[in-house]
Amino acid sequence: QARPGAGGGGGRPPAREDRAQRLTVKEVNEALESRCAKVRALHRPFDELRLHHELEHKPDLLLLTNFDYTLLGSGIVTALNSLKAEELLRPGTAVLPPAARVWAMAVQVLADTGVPIDSSPAEKLLWSPTLRRVCLDEPHARRTLRPLTRPAVVCGFDFRATAPPIKPDKCALELSVVEDGRANAVVFWFEMPLGAGGVVSSAPLAALPAGAAQLGLGQALQYLEPAPVREGGRLLLHASHSRTRFLFSHAEVDGRPAPLPPPRRGLVLQSQLQLLQDANLNRTMAAALRKALFRLPASKPALVLHVNAGIGTQSVVAAQARPDVADYVVACEKSSTLLEVAEQIARSNSVGERISFLQKDCRNLKAHEDMPHKADVLLLECLDTALLSEGILHYLQHLRGSFTAEHAAILPAAAVVKGMLVEMRSGEVHGVDMTMSDAYRWSKEMKPVHLKEEEYTQLTEVFDIFVFDFMSSAVEQQVENLEIVISRDGIVSALVVWFDLILDEDIVVSTSPFVPPEQALSFGQGLVYLQPAETRVRRGATLPLLAAHNSLEMMFTIEEDKLTRKGADCELLPHTRFDPRWEGARVNLDDQWKKIIQGLAAAPKDSASLQEGVMRFAAQSAAFGIDTGVAERCALTFLSD
Repeated sequence: QARPGAGGGGGRPPAREDRAQRLTVKEVNEALESRCAKVRALHRPFDELRLHHELEHKPDLLLLTNFDYTLLGSGIVTALNSLKAEELLRPGTAVLPPAARVWAMAVQVLADTGVPIDSSPAEKLLWSPTLRRVCLDEPHARRTLRPLTRPAVVCGFDFRATAPPIKPDKCALELSVVEDGRANAVVFWFEMPLGAGGVVSSAPLAALPAGAAQLGLGQALQYLEPAPVREGGRLLLHASHSRTRFLFSHAEVDGRPAPLPPPRRGLVLQSQLQLLQDANLNRTMAAALRKALFRLPASKPALVLHVNAGIGTQSVVAAQARPDVADYVVACEKSSTLLEVAEQIARSNSVGERISFLQKDCRNLKAHEDMPHKADVLLLECLDTALLSEGILHYLQHLRGSFTAEHAAILPAAAVVKGMLVEMRSGEVHGVDMTMSDAYRWSKEMKPVHLKEEEYTQLTEVFDIFVFDFMSSAVEQQVENLEIVISRDGIVSALVVWFDLILDEDIVVSTSPFVPPEQALSFGQGLVYLQPAETRVRRGATLPLLAAHNSLEMMFTIEEDKLTRKGADCELLPHTRFDPRWEGARVNLDDQWKKIIQGLAAAPKDSASLQEGVMRFAAQSAAFGIDTGVAERCALTFLSD
């Protein structure tokens, strides 16, 4: 992706809107070939290439770019082996990259929530059948991942044309321990020489070879069964790889052969885990919660109702806040996996008798049976990137008054949804016009992102969209017709949305892209590609934007009928950003998935077989051409309650 100037787009490569139109594969190929006689584009799998058919002759240069953060997950080895098996490479064919070397180190993934309580029972949530992407240079990873060993070389790959095909292999890996801890994961990365082009590496900055260029892929993390290690000792692992994945396991634990890991259930997605461990949000929420409790008279024990309690971090905070007052917490959580961990955390912090954990939707609470009296403090942790999608307004409407005292404190107290219009276009990358790719920047839903300054050009000032007072907000539709003033010439590609969360009159947190990285919340921002098309705008013009929500989802669109009156100051580009075939394919897949789930409910044997198959897909997703995130979400369907 092109890197525009910081926020203002200074020095950006030019973006050509005349070529940003959606083309078929055939049209793209024809356009490429017409512009450069030296290019021939093939829409063909690598294993279907044939000499004198798709390839006129054996290539002089083979460029392999199908690698991901795991190195093998995008099929680089499979493609190379296939080309060699079909004898499509000659001995003198230059291959870039010609080789790769993989490094690994053991780490301890901490179950740290950012609040000074014992959260160690949450370690049972630290597992996944897939390799997870991490970035050791980001603040969250620096806080939750503790390196325990020095990095060591795992293996090397020879990609040269004369090298034999790469086969699955395994080796023993000995790691030198530099710090006491519990090794419960391995982080690995790779480096690749590019000849005169230097070296590229996915290593974190602390391990980046001198003079190497860092790839923006991040590193791969695989969970292990926890094993204690001591500084100065060694950690023995078995390392193996197939053609599409690496696998690490303990060779021994406490000097004895490592037992097989137990079967797992209760999968928590990486995004959910990051939210549970969001230190900035947890600390700020805890401060507001303590403040609300200390405002109440010490002569009367308070009742706290905690909605979407997760692993119970704030429930424990509330129970500990006033040790001399018999405050009580009722915590609701729908997931039995998270609820079990929450109960263990409460016991490990000696407040188990002060908290009642209920596995239910808070709208199914029964007065007197589940709650001795109305709550003095209502704490809701049902938030997401879009603020409303987890149902906070629905929960509030059900609980306010019926389950809360007259002057109960509600946390959060309010929220303001904000936004700005931005240009996000490719322009030129190293002299190559990439404008055609802009037509494919589209998603029907609001897309969660962590926006970086170099990725966009800001075209408007920040503006308010919706304001919610949680003391009175109701479940209803709301429509706002906004006239957004343009502050610089450009092309409106998208709307960036975030919210300021007002916990009380003094404490506010924000998902704004402008907060420092160390204060950023895990929610990130929402990116909305505006319909019906991108719009060329001039400074001083106003863009008519329709904003609406139905208490669960937000919708934004440019009001085309009003736009036509703006003249040349606001002009829709002559192409749409929506292909109905995409939506049709998505609906078709959703329908098929629902039928599969319904059929499995009546066939336990088929369900068990499919569950085993899904786990295989998740563990070896690249071998089946499945995205790692998709595979993990699919596995969650069968491993959650």
